[in-house]
Amino acid sequence: MTKAPEIHTIIARAEKVILWANIVMIAMVIVHDIDHVRQAHHMDYTIRLELWLVNLSVYTPSFAALAMWWKRWQVAAPMTVVNGIFVGAAFSEVHLWRPTIPVWGMWNDNFFKLGADNVSWTVLAMTVFVGACVAMAGTYAAGLYWAANRKRAV
Repeated sequence: MTKAPEIHTIIARAEKVILWANIVMIAMVIVHDIDHVRQAHHMDYTIRLELWLVNLSVYTPSFAALAMWWKRWQVAAPMTVVNGIFVGAAFSEVHLWRPTIPVWGMWNDNFFKLGADNVSWTVLAMTVFVGACVAMAGTYAAGLYWAANRKRAV
């Protein structure tokens, strides 16, 4: 019969999940941004500085979750969930429909109007999928924290 994991082991697992989920999300958003640079190059479009600055907002939830992780705050788990849902939903809205706030330059038009190629569609699908996986990872980490807190209370 195996012994139940110790509290510190459960918390360490939750922290590892949060760390890697947010790193993967950042990496996926970077891949997505690289694809936009590729699109802009092929369409002879110059991405202006203001657009790059607005684009930083997409990274904010990941870095917020990582800051919470760094401080070892358990709220990093729900922030990771929010991060995954935000990225998946926001990217779907902007690229499949239209942005709520039209600050995205040529990407104020959806992928259908832009005539996005297979690479861009694949990157978008992967980004939304990774967002869903990050949300699930955050939920798993929240469950681990719940188990550790419950075990601590006993």
